[in-house]
Amino acid sequence: MVFSLNLSYELTYREAPVNFETIDSLPVGSETCFRYHFFFDDVFIRTKLIWSGTRKPLSKKEKDIIESGFPPLPRDDEHLFIPVGRYSLLQTVPAVSEGELSRHILPFSASRQEGTVYVRFIKENELECVMQLFFPE
Repeated sequence: MVFSLNLSYELTYREAPVNFETIDSLPVGSETCFRYHFFFDDVFIRTKLIWSGTRKPLSKKEKDIIESGFPPLPRDDEHLFIPVGRYSLLQTVPAVSEGELSRHILPFSASRQEGTVYVRFIKENELECVMQLFFPE
């Protein structure tokens, strides 16, 4: 399902060389994010990785702050981010490889032939992981 999202604070990540195959090994509550540039090469959609990063699970203090309606405290080692702004957001079952990612991006390419997409994975528990695609509007 596609949602419109107004992101009111940056989602930050620590630079890390992660890939789709290592996501399952991350601790519960952690996140992984990739920033891609997508474009067409003749008739094929292509993706180019710009950066990848991770975020450790939130501490009790951080959760309490967020649940109180305040932005999370900055973390010194997190310099990559999904910026504040308006996004089309697709939440779905995770792609198992970068090659499969194009299938999820393709419907959004009808209105733009190239652009940026942030791909966020959230490890909800030992068995469940969610993938979110953020397309800047």
